[in-house]
Amino acid sequence: MEKRTILIIGSSGGLGRSILKTFDDSKFNLALHYYSNAFPIQSKNHKTYQADITIESEVENLIQNVTQDFGKIDIVLNNAGVTVSEMSWKTKLSNWDKTIAINLTGPFLVTKHVLPIMRKNKFGRIIFMSSVVAQTGFIGASAYAASKAGLFGLVKTISKEVANKGITINAVALGYFNAGMIEDVPQSMQDELKKNIPVSALGKPEELGELIKYIISDKSSYLTGQTINLNGGLYV
Repeated sequence: MEKRTILIIGSSGGLGRSILKTFDDSKFNLALHYYSNAFPIQSKNHKTYQADITIESEVENLIQNVTQDFGKIDIVLNNAGVTVSEMSWKTKLSNWDKTIAINLTGPFLVTKHVLPIMRKNKFGRIIFMSSVVAQTGFIGASAYAASKAGLFGLVKTISKEVANKGITINAVALGYFNAGMIEDVPQSMQDELKKNIPVSALGKPEELGELIKYIISDKSSYLTGQTINLNGGLYV
């Protein structure tokens, strides 16, 4: 079977690197996007690409370069994310705009420019990484919550537009995981968060990796337009 190409947006962050460990590049071509944190190693089936996903011309170049290198793009994991902690009435417009641009506009632009390739090939799997914060709210995270909630609407709409082309569009709403942004949260606050999680623990990145493997597989063709909650029972 011909290898499928996975484009991982935001692959150089803590969560992105953890997810990457679940994929064997002997089975997939891995196109790894980053913005500022470069990867030190590249291989035949593993190449890195720098781009600012908030700039459409750079997204177009990214998609073109990946397609030239690997011939196609079968799977996209929209994993880029940023947050700034500010109370709503103190939020700087520049921080609001930046958060919306990276967390919502960027994933949209990537999807916009990869869909013609997937439509032509009549196959595609696109996953948006959202957050339980978009479902429950969190003090000081108005921009982040709004941007991640916007992904739910994208999933519902785009999935209907491309369902007849063998393309599925889904979101994963993550709870608090032991990788990525949680690393910036003080340990005392992490301990308080765990008290509110029914399973009393942070999520394991490898469990997220296994879920992603199912969503991108041929066995998941009937799963589309959905938001899958992976949060230890924090939001049901």
